[in-house]
Amino acid sequence: MKKTEIQINISDFPKELHPYLAGVRIYDSSSNPKMKVYYLSNGYYLKCGEPGTLQREVLMADWFYKQGLGVEIILYISKGQDYMLTRAAEGEDCLSFLDHPEKLCAILAGAMKMLHSRPLPNLPLSVSYESCQAALASGKGDYDGSILMPRFMIASKEEAWAIMQENKHRLKCDTLIHGDFCLPNVMVKNGKFTCFIDFAMAGLGDKHVDLYWALWSLQHNLGTEKYTDYFLDLYGRENFEYEMIKVIAAFEAFG
Repeated sequence: MKKTEIQINISDFPKELHPYLAGVRIYDSSSNPKMKVYYLSNGYYLKCGEPGTLQREVLMADWFYKQGLGVEIILYISKGQDYMLTRAAEGEDCLSFLDHPEKLCAILAGAMKMLHSRPLPNLPLSVSYESCQAALASGKGDYDGSILMPRFMIASKEEAWAIMQENKHRLKCDTLIHGDFCLPNVMVKNGKFTCFIDFAMAGLGDKHVDLYWALWSLQHNLGTEKYTDYFLDLYGRENFEYEMIKVIAAFEAFG
C-alpha cells in the first residue's frame, strides 16, 4: 500500500485523536478521492470521510474483528467529519506475493472459501447488492467500462445493460462477502492469511462479486489473466456459476 509522508496540523482533528497523532510520523495512504486514509508510525490507521460515511463501515469492521477476521477499531468519532481509528494489521497485504502467483492464488482462494462458507449473520446488505438493485430500479447508472476484464467480452454499455436485464433474476443475496476482494485488502503473515481490511463494501450479497474482483485484481496486478483459471480451480468450480461472473461484471460496470 502506497504511503507518502506528510505534515498535518493536529488541531484540525478532534482532541480525542491528539494522543495518537502527537509526535509520530504520518503518511497519506489514500486510494479513494472521497476518503482520506493516514498511516501513523505508532501502528494505527486513521480514515476520514464526510459525516455519516463511515458509520456502516465501523459496524462491519467491528463484526469482522470480533470474528477474528479484521483489526480492532480504537475510536469512531463523528464531529464535522467521520473519523475511524484502527490498529494496523499484522503482516503485509497480498501485493507482497506478486513474485509467487501460485501461492498468491492459494492464499486468496482459501480466504475466500472460508469467508463464503460462514453462516449468514445478521448484517446489512452489501453495498454492491444495493447498488445493483438501485441501478435496476432507476434504469440508469454511472457506467465505467474500464473495470471490465477482456475475458468476459462485454463490448459496450448497451451490451452490459442487456446482460443485466436478462440475468437480474439470477442475482442472489445468500453469502457473506467482502465486496472489494482485491489484493491490498487481504493480509498475510508468514505466508498465511491473517485478516481482511477495508469493509466499506462488505455485507450480505452474491459470492460472484468477490470472485469477480479477485480475478480483476489478479489480472490488474500480475499483468496477465494466466492465473484466472488456476484461482477458480482452487476456489472450487462446484462452488459457483462461471457465467454469473460475467453477469456481475456487467452489474459492477454500472455500480
